[in-house]
Amino acid sequence: MIQLQRAPGDGVVPGYRWAPGDRLARIGGTAIADILDFYYLSEEEGSVELVIVDTADRADRYTVQTAQLTTLAHAFAPMEFKTCAARCVFCFIDQNPQGLRESIYVKDEDYRLSFLYGNYITLTSLGRQGLRRVLTQKLSPLYVSVHATDVEVRTRLLGIKRRMDVMGALRQLALGGITVHGQIVLCPGWNDGDVLTRTLDDLASLYPQVASIAVVPVGLSDHRAGLTQLRPVTAKDAARAIDQVTAWGDRFLARKGTRLAFTSDEFFLRCSRPFPPPRFYEDLPQEDNGIGICPLLREEVRSALPDLRAAGRARRTVTIVTGTLAEQFFEHDLRPLLSTIPWLDLRVVGVVNRLYGAGISVAGLLCGRDFLQAIQALPAEAGAVLIPDVALNHDGLFLDDLSEDDFLARAGRPVHVAREGLVEALLRCAGA
Repeated sequence: MIQLQRAPGDGVVPGYRWAPGDRLARIGGTAIADILDFYYLSEEEGSVELVIVDTADRADRYTVQTAQLTTLAHAFAPMEFKTCAARCVFCFIDQNPQGLRESIYVKDEDYRLSFLYGNYITLTSLGRQGLRRVLTQKLSPLYVSVHATDVEVRTRLLGIKRRMDVMGALRQLALGGITVHGQIVLCPGWNDGDVLTRTLDDLASLYPQVASIAVVPVGLSDHRAGLTQLRPVTAKDAARAIDQVTAWGDRFLARKGTRLAFTSDEFFLRCSRPFPPPRFYEDLPQEDNGIGICPLLREEVRSALPDLRAAGRARRTVTIVTGTLAEQFFEHDLRPLLSTIPWLDLRVVGVVNRLYGAGISVAGLLCGRDFLQAIQALPAEAGAVLIPDVALNHDGLFLDDLSEDDFLARAGRPVHVAREGLVEALLRCAGA
C-alpha cells in the first residue's frame, strides 16, 4: 500500500474525503506496494478503480480518470527504501564524521531508486523477486556499481561473504531488455590494471544493453579509523587510468561507434592533463558522475564570450568560492577565456575541506561552515561572491545541516548561490 500524507487536490478522486494516513491499496483490482506499481498499473488511458483504505481499515472504491492519477501521486508519502548490506572497502558513507544529519549515514541499495533517480546499486540485494519485477515492469535504465567483474576481487571490494557473479545478473537484465549504466570506483592495487581491462571487456560483451561505463577515483576522507587500508589515486595513477581507458575506448569506438567507457574529470585534474573536447563524451551518458562536465562548461563559456564581453561596462570584481579541484579547473581552463572579458576582475578562492580532510577536494562535499570561514576571510574588495549550488541539497541544506538562509545571514556580505550556472551568474553580476 501507498500512504497518503497530503490532500491529493480537489476533484482528483470524486467523493473522496482525504485524511492523513489513508492508504492506496489497489488499482484496477491489483494490489500495489509502492509508486512503481502505481505508475505501472495506471499507464492505460480511460478510467480505473482505486481502493483506498482509511485509518480505521475501511476500504472504499472510487473510479478515477487515469489522466488525473499523476496529480494523485503528489499526495504520496516518501517511499521507504531498502538499505545496503554490503561493506564496501571504499564506501564513503562509512567515512563520514559524527554529527551530521541522520540521512547522511543511510546506505540505500534499492533498484527502485536506481530506476527513479539514477542511484547506483550493487545488485547484491536484488533477489529473484526484485529481478522478476524489474523485468516485468521494464524498470530501465538501472545504474549498477560493478567495480570489478572478477568474482573474487569484487567480493573483497564489496566486503560481502556470499560470492556473487555480477555478470550473471547483468546477463539476465540484458536478456530482459534492461539498459544498464555501469560504474567502477578505481581503488589502486585492487581493481586497476589487468583487473580493470577484464571488467571493461566483460561489460562490453553486453553492449548495447550496457550503455555506458564510468571510471571514477576512490575518495578517501580523514575518518577511516578501523576501515580497510586504501591508498589514494595519485597523479601517476590518474594518468595511467586515462591512458588505459582512452586506449580501450579507441578500440571499442572503431568496432562499435562508441567509446562506451569514460574516466571522470577528476582524473584529468589530478594529473593536470588537458581535457578532450566535449564531443569526446558523446551524449554525456555519465554527466551526473562528473564525466565531461568540465569540458562542457569550458565550451559553454567559450560560446558565451561575445555576450559576456558586451554585458558590462564598469569594472566589477567577482569572487568565486569553491572546492580546490574546481579552483584548479578555473585557473587552468577558464581563466584564459574569462580574462578576455573587459569588465570582469575574476578571483577564485579554493576552500580546503576541514570536515572530510584535504584529500576530498570536490565542491559538493564542502560544508557550510567551511564556506563561511572562507567568505568571512575575504577582503572588502572581493566584490560579488558566488558559490556553487552543488554544496546544497534539494532542501537548501549544507552537509552540516546549515540552511541556506542561515548561511546567507551569517556570511557578513552578499553571497549568491549560482543555481543558474556560471554564465548566467556572471551576466547577472555584470548588470548588478
